Amino acid sequence: MTKLEVTKVEERLNHQFLYNVRLSADTNRMEFPICIQDQGSAHGNKAAVLASTLALAEELEAAARLQLPSGTRG
Repeated sequence: MTKLEVTKVEERLNHQFLYNVRLSADTNRMEFPICIQDQGSAHGNKAAVLASTLALAEELEAAARLQLPSGTRG
């Protein structure tokens, strides 16, 4: 089962926040820093981080599929 953790790392200038997004699945682990503009609330900030994470995952999936041999693309 995949586990997703979102942790605020620091506040930056110009109302930006740096978050750390950690994905763990079985023996695989990935960690991504994501910087967002302040959305005005902790809930809004987390939603923006998750939306950015989802967009990154979709782009990563598309890029990986292009690298697979044509017979193995799902």
